[in-house]
Amino acid sequence: MKEKTFALSVILVAFMTFGLVSAVFAAAQTPDMQIHIYLDPDTENSALQAGTIDLNDWPLTKDWIDSWALMPTTINLRDYVEMGMMEVDINNQAWPTGDSGSKFYNPARPESVKAVEFRKAVACLLDRDKIVTDVLKGMGFRMDVPLPPFQSAYMDMVNYSLSGYVYNYDKTRAETILDAAGFTINPLSGIRIDPVKGGDLQPVKFYIRQDDPNRRAAGEMLVAELLAEGIPVNAIITEKTVCYKNVMVLYDYNLYTGGWSLSTIPDQYHDLYASFTYYGPSIGWSQNYPGFCNNEFDTWALKVKYPDTIPDAITAAKSAGYLFLKYCAIVPMYCSKAVKAYRTYSTYGWAGLINNAGYGIDNYWTFLNMYQVGTGGDSRIDWGFKSDIEQLNQVSSEWLWDQNVLGLIYESLIGTNPFNLAPSEFFLASAGTTGTWDATGVGGTNPATFANFTLRSGVLWHNSTGNPRRTFVASDVQFSFDYQKACGPGIAWNYPSLASYDHCVVYDNTHVAIFYKQKSAWAYQWAGGLPIINPDTWSLVGPGMATKNYNPQTTDLNLDGVIDLKEDGTGAWMFDTYNQGNWVTLKADPSYYLSSVFVASRLADMFHIGAGDVNRDGSVNILDLSYMARSLGRTTGDTHGQGWYQYNVDCDLNGDGTVNYLDLGVTSANYGKTAG
Repeated sequence: MKEKTFALSVILVAFMTFGLVSAVFAAAQTPDMQIHIYLDPDTENSALQAGTIDLNDWPLTKDWIDSWALMPTTINLRDYVEMGMMEVDINNQAWPTGDSGSKFYNPARPESVKAVEFRKAVACLLDRDKIVTDVLKGMGFRMDVPLPPFQSAYMDMVNYSLSGYVYNYDKTRAETILDAAGFTINPLSGIRIDPVKGGDLQPVKFYIRQDDPNRRAAGEMLVAELLAEGIPVNAIITEKTVCYKNVMVLYDYNLYTGGWSLSTIPDQYHDLYASFTYYGPSIGWSQNYPGFCNNEFDTWALKVKYPDTIPDAITAAKSAGYLFLKYCAIVPMYCSKAVKAYRTYSTYGWAGLINNAGYGIDNYWTFLNMYQVGTGGDSRIDWGFKSDIEQLNQVSSEWLWDQNVLGLIYESLIGTNPFNLAPSEFFLASAGTTGTWDATGVGGTNPATFANFTLRSGVLWHNSTGNPRRTFVASDVQFSFDYQKACGPGIAWNYPSLASYDHCVVYDNTHVAIFYKQKSAWAYQWAGGLPIINPDTWSLVGPGMATKNYNPQTTDLNLDGVIDLKEDGTGAWMFDTYNQGNWVTLKADPSYYLSSVFVASRLADMFHIGAGDVNRDGSVNILDLSYMARSLGRTTGDTHGQGWYQYNVDCDLNGDGTVNYLDLGVTSANYGKTAG
């Protein structure tokens, strides 16, 4: 999710981290939640320290971590390894970083060949190791390909390095590359010569986000290196809206300090860097706004997106990574070893905070479980943002902060376990399976994938006025898929997840099937992760540019006296008000899921499977390891029980019929953790 939203899979981030109603929530709490806006991380963190807000939305810099580590009675810290990346995006469609005369890389064109060499030189001038040590103060991991540590199985770093396609900081190598490509120094001006247009190079346009101190520092470091090598730079340090317009809409840039939040699926090779998701200025915003269009790379990117099996995806991703580096599409910088913070209340305490693997503490489970029991029944959550909301439009809003809010209002069919990121949780659905069908008649493959879902009963669409509320039914799922697919690229932010969607079949009010044109091991997650929208209002809009211009937080299209956003979504929080530059107020839905399934015990089940809490007591400790030791090596064919040499079903965390090192590894890795 770009601080702009997610690439496809990212749906799994915002909409697959849903779904637990705790005993606290079920016990008729009526909290409201205000999301406060602060324009930079330091201001936000100062507000947290002063007690103005309860938790922050942005990873801390090392200085704040060191300061707050000494204040456990006031500030509590939680760490995680981020499922995302920060990178230097490179415009592959603009000279000298790309060939402005050919959309696709063309080895017969000098501009294409020389632009690749220029990008490689830029990569060699970015000191990623120093960024990790000096800027992040060790709180991060260097990245060479756009895969965070969680996706390391999809990398082949040994081969990449042996092939010479890992670009360490090396000024000599950068100079050699530039000179060989004709970007030699003009002895009169000290500026490198343009080998295509002649004369001195024109300044490289470099947009640097000012709201993230780490990316700003990294960008300024690279600017200094470029200037020292005779490459003129027009460094534009500015806020995100200006960056968005010039980088992602007008494509009028060469370099940009970008960032993405990713998911467990490695299909960012397709969604972010394949030519299929580059639309250009004629259409508008693209996931692949760097414009990396390479036919050789596309072949493997498609295989990452549409693998028959996970091993097939691993093989394809390794090849895609090789070509990504060979042509230096962009320059990944780092993945944060991130820490987020929340206030420690010595009197009332926080209940139920969840540190979601890969994403941190500000997630759906936290907002369902963490509350302050204050005087007079005050149970408000004040969540600080470092950037303002742009547009609360679920279909077309691309910004992370918009989706942070929308992700509490809307839900999807399935979600991920917060402790192991497995797509194992049901939200609007209560069950799901996959199958295959012949899609050759619609231009697809045989076999292609479909996903069946049984929907949860007792789900109501929001309506904050208390008027009769309509029940969520299967036709709502069909509408959501058809509508968002019809919006197309440049309108629907999650279009890559729908690119292969063909049709939806409604069997009755609680059974639905989603059909794709290709076979893919990821289809179940795509179908399960799409946010579901209410046709009662969205059917009156577009689809098309009218969708992008639609503002549901101020509009009442169906003329029922209720703002559209107040009667959209099925999540635990309902939209109430929004004051630009101040805060968003959401209210708890007292009718959220009329089902006994959504109770606190569900979190215990998630923690049991995802973190290895064998006895389900909310803590992974020596007792859980003891149970594991007794049952290690036992199978379903052995005597069942909790004693020595007996098969303990609670120790078989992955349900494969054997208690082995895979199960033990889960418990060992999470030793000392608690459900909160």
